[in-house]
Amino acid sequence: MDKELFDKYVEERYQGQMKFYSDSSRKNQGKYRKFQWALIILSALTPVFAALSNFKFDFLCADSKAILNMLVIIVSVIVAILTTGLKTFSYQELWVTYRSTNELLKPEIYYYRFNVGPYGVAGVDKESLFVTRVEKILGAEHVNWPPAKQQTEGDGKQKPGEGGQQAGAEAGGQEVKPESQAGDNANPTTGEEKPGTGETEQQSTTGADESQTKGEDSTSDSGEKPAEPEGGA
Repeated sequence: MDKELFDKYVEERYQGQMKFYSDSSRKNQGKYRKFQWALIILSALTPVFAALSNFKFDFLCADSKAILNMLVIIVSVIVAILTTGLKTFSYQELWVTYRSTNELLKPEIYYYRFNVGPYGVAGVDKESLFVTRVEKILGAEHVNWPPAKQQTEGDGKQKPGEGGQQAGAEAGGQEVKPESQAGDNANPTTGEEKPGTGETEQQSTTGADESQTKGEDSTSDSGEKPAEPEGGA
């Protein structure tokens, strides 16, 4: 690979991806921690408000119980919203995924510079190997993200091998029969024949016997008579 082209790749592609994964990991980490702290605080306040609503205090107004009950409802709703938001936006999963990819990319440039691992093999194209390994790491991250979307698409796909026989039969204009109908006429469990099969087999057997009898007769008619012995008595 051309050295100038490789340097451009390292500057634009490699370092750009490193910056993207580092920044994205830090942002998702911050969002996840903020959501978690809010959930911890609000979840702890909910039972406190519920307990205070059962007591009467002189310094509070007469409607203090109704206010506390309203606070319990509001806090519970906020907790439910935050919990759903964490599951929907997957801040923790994205934080871990971006950080893992960043850590995999980080030492690759040092392996290249100091001829470590596969870069130290004699005759190897180090620049092409570097590009291949970096793109492999990026491709693996792209395949695995986002986990929820990948799972949804995987559930909707048909298993390998399923539908192949049916699709081929439909393309040829044939009807695909179930396995129970495609089997033998005889029941493998009870040994009984299904209706309509006995007569057919009997007719075929009778026809075979008649053909064999006719064949024997034709053979006997067409045979030569034995030669008479020569000479008189």
